[in-house]
Amino acid sequence: MEANNTFHETEEEIVLQKQGNAYILSTLSGTVGEITFRLVEAGTWVIDHTYVDPRYRGHQLGKQLLNMVVREARDKGRKIIPSCAFALEEFKKDSTYADVWEKGKSTSDFSDHHSSGSAIMGR
Repeated sequence: MEANNTFHETEEEIVLQKQGNAYILSTLSGTVGEITFRLVEAGTWVIDHTYVDPRYRGHQLGKQLLNMVVREARDKGRKIIPSCAFALEEFKKDSTYADVWEKGKSTSDFSDHHSSGSAIMGR
């Protein structure tokens, strides 16, 4: 499934693309947001990192990234362990994620305590 959507949440055009196990938001000036996930068991993904550049926060871009992963998980019959703080908080707040939430696993087993920055922006 290839995603290539455009959001006009801010003054500049933001393009969403799927790259491997990540969804990336970018502008002409570079990456401004990302969410990454990985397979941890048959049928289960862990969302291990979400990042939105501080200049672009407040426009629901993180939620839009999360929704792309959730949509793909539903399409593929996967469950999700939300181990990054943002994804976990959103899963707790929004009952519409209940169908994909793998609650039987501890999020601390999969959390990345070093993901305060952007994995992609640091490349």
